[in-house]
Amino acid sequence: MSLIIFGICFCIFRALQPPNNSQYTESLFGQTIDVIGTIKGDPDIADESGSAKIVNVTLSGEEVGGAFYVFGKINKDLERGDRVFLHGKLSEGFGGFAGTVFRPEIKKISKPEPGSIVLRLRNRFADSVSSVLDKEESELGLAYLFGMRNGLSEEMIDVLSLVGLTHLVVASGTHLGIIVEFFKKQFGKISRFAGLLFSIVFVFGFGQIIGWTPSITRAAVVSLISILGWYFGRRIDAWRIILFAILFTLLVEPTDVVDLGWQLSFASFIGIMIIHPIVLEFFYGRRKHGEKQKSWKKRAPRKVTEILFASVSAMIMCAPILVYRFGTISLASIIANILILPTIPVAMGLTFISGLLGFMPNFFFFGWLVYVAKTITQFVLDYHIYVMSFFSKQSSLIMDFPKENPLVFLAYLPVAIVVIIYYVKRYRVRKTARLRVWNNPKKYLPFGHEPNSFASSDANDC
Repeated sequence: MSLIIFGICFCIFRALQPPNNSQYTESLFGQTIDVIGTIKGDPDIADESGSAKIVNVTLSGEEVGGAFYVFGKINKDLERGDRVFLHGKLSEGFGGFAGTVFRPEIKKISKPEPGSIVLRLRNRFADSVSSVLDKEESELGLAYLFGMRNGLSEEMIDVLSLVGLTHLVVASGTHLGIIVEFFKKQFGKISRFAGLLFSIVFVFGFGQIIGWTPSITRAAVVSLISILGWYFGRRIDAWRIILFAILFTLLVEPTDVVDLGWQLSFASFIGIMIIHPIVLEFFYGRRKHGEKQKSWKKRAPRKVTEILFASVSAMIMCAPILVYRFGTISLASIIANILILPTIPVAMGLTFISGLLGFMPNFFFFGWLVYVAKTITQFVLDYHIYVMSFFSKQSSLIMDFPKENPLVFLAYLPVAIVVIIYYVKRYRVRKTARLRVWNNPKKYLPFGHEPNSFASSDANDC
C-alpha cells in the first residue's frame, strides 16, 4: 500500500511539471497563430458554440506538450480522433490546459482512416433513437445512455448546471455501474465465469464507445476491481479501491489531477464509498447476518433513503470543490437527484429499446411496438425534463459564496475527523473479535480450521 501512495505522489509531482516547450507556448500568448491538434474525447457542441480538448498540438509549426482548450463555433461533424487545423488567438490556459484558443477559424478537418468502427456504430444507433423519439427527449436519452452532450441545447445544459445534475449526462460510474450490474446478473445465471467475462468485455466496450475520459477511466477501474472481487468472493475495502483507482488514472494521465471532472468524479466516489456507509450505520446501525429487526435502528434502509443519503454524501465531498471553482451551490440538486436517479436505469433501458426498434421495418406490428415504446420512453424523459426545469427556476435554493477562496476546504476537516474516528473504532472491534477467536477457536471456528490461518486471512481482508 505504501508503494501505491508513493506512486500517487510521484504522478502528482509529474503533473505539476511544466509541459514541453512551455516557454515557447507562453511567448505566443496573445498572438493569432495556426494551431494543429487532435480532438481528445467527444467535443461538447451546443446550438451555436462548443468546446473541445486537443492534444499532440503544433503551434506555428512547432510541436508543444500539454492539452489545449478550444472554444467557439464548432462544426457538428467534429468527432474525437479528428485532426483539426485552426487559426485563432492563443491565450493562457487554466486547470490542466496549457493554453486556450477562443473562437478560432476551422481551416481544415482531417478524418482518421479507416476511423473508429465503434464510433460509427454509436452514431448510427443515435440516429435510430432520433428517428423514434422527439428531438428534446432523444437528446436527453442519448446523453444518459452514451454521455452524448453534443445534441443538448444550451438551454438544457444551463438547466442541468443550475440544478446540479450535469453528472447525469456525463457518462461515469453511475451509468457503467447500472449496465455492468445488469450484465453480471443476467450472464451470472449461466455461470459465474460467464458473468465475469461478459462484464469485463462490456467495460472495455463501453470505454471505447464513450471515450476514455477521466471519469470513465475511474469507473472502469472500479468496476473491474468490483467484478474480480465478486468472482473470487473477496471483499475489498473501499479505501484500497479508491487509492488504486487514483494511482491508475494518474499513471494514464498525470495532468488529470487538476482536471475538474476528475476531481468531482473522485470526490463523489469517496462520498458514496466512505461517507455513505457511515451515515447509514449511524441511522440504521450495523445488523449482523441473520439478525432479526428488533428496532428501527436495525431495519434495512429503503431505496429512496439510500439514494437520499448517497446524494447527500456525494454532495458533502463535492460542495467545497464546486464552491471554490464557481462560487455557487444548489440545494435543489439533492431533491432533484432523489426524484430522478431511481428512474435513470429505466430511462436508459427504454432509450436503448427505442434505438433497437428504430431499425425495424415500419410494418403494422412493428409500428405498433415503436409507438408504445415511444410513448412510454417520452413519458419518463418528459418527467425528467419537468423536474429539471422546475428546480432550475428555484433561485432561493442557490447559495452564493466567494470564488477561489481556499478556506472552503476547511469544511473537509470535520468530515475527516468523523471518518478517522469511525475507522479507528471499527479496527478496535475487529481486533477484539480476532482475539476472542484466537483465545477460544473451538467455539468460533468451524471444525478443522486453525487460528493461524484465520488470523492471516482476516488480516488480509482488513
